[in-house]
Amino acid sequence: MMEISEHTENRRAAARRTLTALLITVSALFVASVVFMVVRGGVDPEGRRILAIIPFEGPASAPGDPYAGFAEGLAAYFGRADPNDLGVFGPASTFELAESLDDPLAVGRTFDADMVLVGREVSGAPPTLVAELFRVDDGTTLWRGEFEVGPDVDRRTLLLTVATEVTQTLDLPR
Repeated sequence: MMEISEHTENRRAAARRTLTALLITVSALFVASVVFMVVRGGVDPEGRRILAIIPFEGPASAPGDPYAGFAEGLAAYFGRADPNDLGVFGPASTFELAESLDDPLAVGRTFDADMVLVGREVSGAPPTLVAELFRVDDGTTLWRGEFEVGPDVDRRTLLLTVATEVTQTLDLPR
C-alpha cells in the first residue's frame, strides 16, 4: 500500500512542477509580448507615410452635400493598405480642423501627416471635381485629377478612379 501512495505523491509532485513551469513560461511570454508592443508602439515603422483626407466640398449653391461619404469611402479604401506602409486619418478626424483652419496643409501638420488629399467641385459646363494630393512639408502637388461630374456620373466609379490614381502616385500595392 505504501508503494501506491508514494507513486501517487511522485506523480502529483511531477504534475505540480510541470504546471508551475508552464505558468512561468506563459507569464514570461505574456510580459515579453506586452513589453514588445509598448516599445514598438511608440515608433512608426521606417518608411511609413501618413495620409490625411479632408472632406470633399460640393458646390456652395448645391442643396445638401453631393460628396457626403466620398472622402469616407477614400479613407476606407486607403485604410485597407498595410499599416506599415500607410497610416490614414479620415474625414471624421480632419473635419473640425479643416473647417476651422481653412488650410489643408495646416491640418496635415496638426496630424503630423506627410500628405493631404483634398477635393472640391468647380462649377462649369460640365461641373468638374478637382482632387489634389499635397506633400505637407513643402506644399508640393504630388497628384491632381480633374473629373467631369454631373447627375449621370456614378460616384462609386469616380471614387475608385480617384483612389486608383492616388494609389499609383503613392506606389502602393492595390
